Amino acid sequence: MLASLKAGRCIIRSIRSTFPRFYSLSAQPLGVDSTIENNSPTETNRLSKTSQKFWEKVSLNRDSENKKIALQLDGKTIRTPLGNGIIVDDSRSLLAYLLKLEWSSLSSLSIKTHSLPLTSLVARCIDLQMINEPGCDPQLIAKIGGNSDAIKDQLLRYLDTDTLLVFSPINEFEGKLRTEQNESYLPLIKGIEGFLSKFSSKPDVQLQVLDADIHGLRGNQQSDIVKDAATKYMDGLSPWDLAILEKAVLTTKSFICGVLLLENKKYPEHLPSTLRVDMETIVRAATLETIFQTEKWGELEDTHDVDKRDFIRKIHTAAIAAFEQ
Repeated sequence: MLASLKAGRCIIRSIRSTFPRFYSLSAQPLGVDSTIENNSPTETNRLSKTSQKFWEKVSLNRDSENKKIALQLDGKTIRTPLGNGIIVDDSRSLLAYLLKLEWSSLSSLSIKTHSLPLTSLVARCIDLQMINEPGCDPQLIAKIGGNSDAIKDQLLRYLDTDTLLVFSPINEFEGKLRTEQNESYLPLIKGIEGFLSKFSSKPDVQLQVLDADIHGLRGNQQSDIVKDAATKYMDGLSPWDLAILEKAVLTTKSFICGVLLLENKKYPEHLPSTLRVDMETIVRAATLETIFQTEKWGELEDTHDVDKRDFIRKIHTAAIAAFEQ
């Protein structure tokens, strides 16, 4: 036993002397987070680490000259995880008020980060704006998950698996699910094809639909024409709007739903009547299969109900952040 311990110490000393840099890295304590976004001395990071209220007053500071509104705690502007101030244009005064309300409504004990969904999304919007500025530190770009081009590439993949482009078997749920999919999805698909055609050099943009009765269980893939048009659409978005689109697409698992949300909240007058939809329509379209499943088999307590509330909270948060007066 003693001989084994001595042999082990010799091996460790050998590693230290042969690979000093490797050993120093591997010797870091487990669980230590050294990332910039989680260690910047910001209010959001302090709250996520302590889960405790550390301020007395939440306020809005209006800068009339620059037409900006800053969200502040005890007179100090709240910062994003990357250290940028949470400051919005005065055209988003309603958003600023709701941000203030979100912080003012927090309880004093056991505050969780998911209690601030609007602040989290707005911080994402602001950070994405800043990392697209010339000369931004590449490390910051990596910490936020990449720049706008990386986000666009990620969102394009959701076109292949878009919720609204996958149709269930006709005989499933006595045919009721497929009937509603046909009635709800098909007009939206046609409308989005026309919408994307405005961004395409080709006259015919057609989305590939996956029909379970025809194609069976296989993957779906959109054409280069569709992807090029979708990319050009995203190229025209500001970093703020791209972050909103990202939130909506990741929540609904649908590029189509993301476009519907963003465009209906920003430029509804530019949309054809088939694409002018309310939030209830978008939510139902994105969760249609789950709705039929829970209606038939029942809802699992603390599972389906929690997922539903979380989904609605996220999608409405994106809608609020997208809106301008």
